[in-house]
Amino acid sequence: MTGLLYKTIRTNWGKILGFFIGCMFYPTAFAILFRDPKNMEDLEGEVTMLMWGLCAFMTFLIGGVFQDSIFNDDERKKWAHFVTSTPTGIKGQIGSKYLIALLWSMLTVTMLMLLNSFAKDGNEELGDGTVVFIGFFYIQLLMRSIEFPLMARFGSKMGKTMKIVIVGVIAFIAFVYMLFGDTSSFKDLDALWDSLFKAMADPEKMKKAALWFSIITAVVIPIYYLSYRLSVRWYLKGVESYEK
Repeated sequence: MTGLLYKTIRTNWGKILGFFIGCMFYPTAFAILFRDPKNMEDLEGEVTMLMWGLCAFMTFLIGGVFQDSIFNDDERKKWAHFVTSTPTGIKGQIGSKYLIALLWSMLTVTMLMLLNSFAKDGNEELGDGTVVFIGFFYIQLLMRSIEFPLMARFGSKMGKTMKIVIVGVIAFIAFVYMLFGDTSSFKDLDALWDSLFKAMADPEKMKKAALWFSIITAVVIPIYYLSYRLSVRWYLKGVESYEK
């Protein structure tokens, strides 16, 4: 698998660098700008938390596009049959993609936390986005756990279409719930946000959040591994859907 991992990184080095610069542009600009307390005169820590969240959303969204593009780079029948005949076989081919996606997510969340520390060193009033970054990290792994097996089984185009359909169904269910379900808890959104921000500023509640993240880790990582196993099992079936 080491050779396949090197091959993927070597042939996509320009793409990796370009996506990484694109991912880190917004959070880096935010960290540099708000490291100076003078630039926060009219802003509260809660507002900067929202801005950290927006930065994290954009960063992981762009990163997700990169991870998808890496996974479907080798959608060629000749390559698929060749890699099947190698010693590492399908497990090495799929495993290298999953490993790169995991390393990318780990690098992203690490860089965001470093930028967060850099900004807070110069401005203690700045909101701490660590919890937000870790949350997006797990969401990204969960999204790839769902998407990669679909792409392995049905090809990238059909796999992405199925993902959109699944997300659309979830959105439709949420929409129906908003129309006919109990939405009393969403009537006062300002109070909801205030309670959320106060919880994030409370050290005791953050300790509880850290405990929950430990539990989430124990759940998401096995799901990611099971997703890899499913992709391995479905890989050859998906090869038949390749156009060339």
